[in-house]
Amino acid sequence: MKKLFILCVSLFITGLTYSQTVFMENESWDAVKSKAVKENRMIFMDCYTSWCGPCKGLAQNVFPQPKVGEFLNSHFVCCKYDMEKGEGIMLYKKYKNNIPGFPTMLVINPADESIVHKVVGYTEPDALIAALQDGLDGKTLAVFQKRYDAGERSLELIKDYCKALDVAYDQETKEKVVRGYIESMPLDSLMNKELFEMYLPYMDDAYSARYEYVVKNLDKYQYRLKVNRYDIESRLQRAMSDAVREIVNVTLANTNADTLALMKAKEEKLKKLLQGSAVRGFSEMYAKLAINDVRMEGDILVLDAILDADKVLLATRDEYVFRPAMYKYMIEYADAKTQKEIIRKYLALVQKKQEVADERSNGKVTLFTENDYDILAIGYYRLGDKKKSEEYAKKYEERYKLRVADIKETFKDEKMQAEVDAEYLRRMNEFHAKVGMK
Repeated sequence: MKKLFILCVSLFITGLTYSQTVFMENESWDAVKSKAVKENRMIFMDCYTSWCGPCKGLAQNVFPQPKVGEFLNSHFVCCKYDMEKGEGIMLYKKYKNNIPGFPTMLVINPADESIVHKVVGYTEPDALIAALQDGLDGKTLAVFQKRYDAGERSLELIKDYCKALDVAYDQETKEKVVRGYIESMPLDSLMNKELFEMYLPYMDDAYSARYEYVVKNLDKYQYRLKVNRYDIESRLQRAMSDAVREIVNVTLANTNADTLALMKAKEEKLKKLLQGSAVRGFSEMYAKLAINDVRMEGDILVLDAILDADKVLLATRDEYVFRPAMYKYMIEYADAKTQKEIIRKYLALVQKKQEVADERSNGKVTLFTENDYDILAIGYYRLGDKKKSEEYAKKYEERYKLRVADIKETFKDEKMQAEVDAEYLRRMNEFHAKVGMK
């Protein structure tokens, strides 16, 4: 009886062991390849690092699951390597173009060591099994890419290729594939719900014919195709907001006639789309362009009156970018002799905004910490208060130096660091000229 009990326990433990994924962990790569060739199987390689949280999640929550272990053990020779130790260093160098991040799971042909399929990121058990089964069924990234590169453009291929790219976490290639396919089709193909939903995440050009087509057919998408209107409007608004921001920023920074003429032509195209459109947020963006037009004409008094009215009307609600840009313009370009009160008014607004930001940062200066001390220094210099101007100029430079140090610490590339230093000198020279410093 005792022997029978021991036998049952032994079989139970053996079953538990087999149900988990059996890995050759950090073993000789030659040994892994030899085993795979001998057993006529593909290699499943888990590429991980010791510091990677999602990698640990796979090891603790996914690979031990019986259904995952049964699938992997029965179809692959499984191995795993820390990409920063031992043979993992060599394998990372060998396959780094196929490892966008950690964890990455590669399916490798042992005969020629080529990548057959890959899955990137923490993946739930059922999704991992489904993705790897696609690979076993020949629905691999390598196969789809080969067909695509040969010129095939069937919708079935595009969908399969995009699905494989999702699993491989290659969103850059997926975007190129989707854009290339949709933009080769007639405009009215966007009335196909499947094609439209495929293209929607990449609809980011407010000047394109496809963007205009969607704006004009918004009701049809909502009521005829039953597409969520909020999703469409969010994408339309994001693209339009980027386009409006570009016009405002470029016209604030440039006096070149050709550049301003180009921005004006772009603005006219946008205004035609914005006028009378029922898209959420479009009226606010039209107001921004209209206010920016007044600013470009240089009429300080009219711009001041409009900004005052906008505090009540709230045609523009952007307290963090658009309005502060207009306030800074007023401080820098209002007449220092006849319009001192206007300068003081906008200085007070910028100063309050800076104080709120300082309070939030709790004294910690990072890459994203607000730094409007330059415009405060410029404003007080224009009002003749050199003491305050110097005080704020010093704060601006101190914060900017910390920001430069933060950037250089983040990006170790020497070329980029040199560019950061050059930009720092350019900005400081420009700033010093505005506050009378040599």
